[in-house]
Amino acid sequence: MVVECLVIFGLILVVIVSCIRAKKKRYALATVPLLILPLTNVAAYFVSGGLAGLLPMDKFTVYTAINVISALVSSCLVGMMSQKLLKKSSRAAYVIMSLIFNIVLAAILIYNMYYGK
Repeated sequence: MVVECLVIFGLILVVIVSCIRAKKKRYALATVPLLILPLTNVAAYFVSGGLAGLLPMDKFTVYTAINVISALVSSCLVGMMSQKLLKKSSRAAYVIMSLIFNIVLAAILIYNMYYGK
């Protein structure tokens, strides 16, 4: 899922650049936390084996922990960045959709690591 996460990262970057070009800097800034999970998944793929040698956990547990922690960090930042949006309805829609994105992506990545091969 490394390539898929890099594609997701690229698509979110395109959305951020589009928001900046449309003079919607608040929306661009609010979208930045969504970059965390795909990027840390790529890093987790490469470092979880090495960290498993240092920690009393196997590779899959380290990989899962990294993805869950990054989803939690991203979700917390989504909540903080939602304060940049002016309308309450926009804020609620943004938070709900972003949290769904984080939860579903983390679940897919963890599932794929365990059962995808």
